[in-house]
Amino acid sequence: MKRTLLTSTALMAAGVAASDAAANVQLGLGGYYGAAAGFVFDQDDEAGEPGDNSSSDVFRQDVEVYFHGEVTLDNGLIVGATIQLEGQQSDDQIDEVWAYFKGGWGELRFGDDDDAYEQLAYLIPTASNIFGVDSPYFEFANNFGGNGAWAQTNNTIRELSGDATKIIYFSPTFGGFNFAVSWAPDRRGEDQYSGIPNSNGPGGTTFNNNSGQADDVIAAAINFEHDFNGVTLVLGLGGGHGYWERNAAGQDDDVWLGRGHVIVSFGGFTIGVAGEYITNFQSSNATDPDTWSAGVGATYNWDAWTVGLAWSHGNYESFDNGKDTDKLDIVQITGRYDLGPGISLDGMLGYNRYNSNTSSAGGFSSSNQTWESGIGFFIGF
Repeated sequence: MKRTLLTSTALMAAGVAASDAAANVQLGLGGYYGAAAGFVFDQDDEAGEPGDNSSSDVFRQDVEVYFHGEVTLDNGLIVGATIQLEGQQSDDQIDEVWAYFKGGWGELRFGDDDDAYEQLAYLIPTASNIFGVDSPYFEFANNFGGNGAWAQTNNTIRELSGDATKIIYFSPTFGGFNFAVSWAPDRRGEDQYSGIPNSNGPGGTTFNNNSGQADDVIAAAINFEHDFNGVTLVLGLGGGHGYWERNAAGQDDDVWLGRGHVIVSFGGFTIGVAGEYITNFQSSNATDPDTWSAGVGATYNWDAWTVGLAWSHGNYESFDNGKDTDKLDIVQITGRYDLGPGISLDGMLGYNRYNSNTSSAGGFSSSNQTWESGIGFFIGF
């Protein structure tokens, strides 16, 4: 799913080896640098609304560095490990870290990584490496609804276990099909420290039950990809289940989610849809709110240029007022110019409309409309 590159640069083994065994592993560096300037205009900015007392321009950046080592043993087994480091100061400085064993039978991965549900997911098509109507790197509109609980963008890959420590199996591809399954015993992962109760030291999941966390999260996904005489078809489904660790009195502790995508590419065009449905998507809430989000997008590529148009819609049952529904629509025109492999200039013009059936204690209005634009770049390395 992630739009990243892992172009390895080999380091001298003598300089990085801690033992003779480690000297056989080639250590490489990779990662990405994404940045953008965002401009918000014509937003609702009366007293108490999201745009009130807010700036109309902002700079953003998202940077990660990857350390990756791999070796092929004499018996053909491939063994490796990856560590992903955030490029800015962060409470989650080490983003993801995992080891893997790979062969003709598939790949077995252990560590802090996205679950199978997200690993095989495709987003709504966008021309940009950094902008989009679902799950983008950068979104600038103040899309907070009446319940004050929703993020700025629709999301079609809201997995339950985050980067918690888990085990994942990836199948080999056969007849265009491949699948993945994963299990995480607890939500917490790479952010563990010995000071957390029942953590048994840094790294890994805990025995402790915490509000806002799901445990025993099982996820699975399957994809089919095939080229039919110049027309490439990608179909995918995914699902997951977990239990809220501290649910409210009378609240169902089961949480389910499912998603799907259909992507068709031909003659420079890419057209696709993606969507997700989640039941009981908030712990410690007796209203058991459900959410769903979906959208459609199309892009066209010629030479170094790509342009796109996409729309997403989200329906969110309010947390603070029974089954009232908040709705978010996002429309974006996106563009990209490829300066070289993995390096692009990106642009976006978007319209956002949030309608809420409730009002928060903060005084947010029942609706918010925003026009936004952004320009930025992406460097993969």
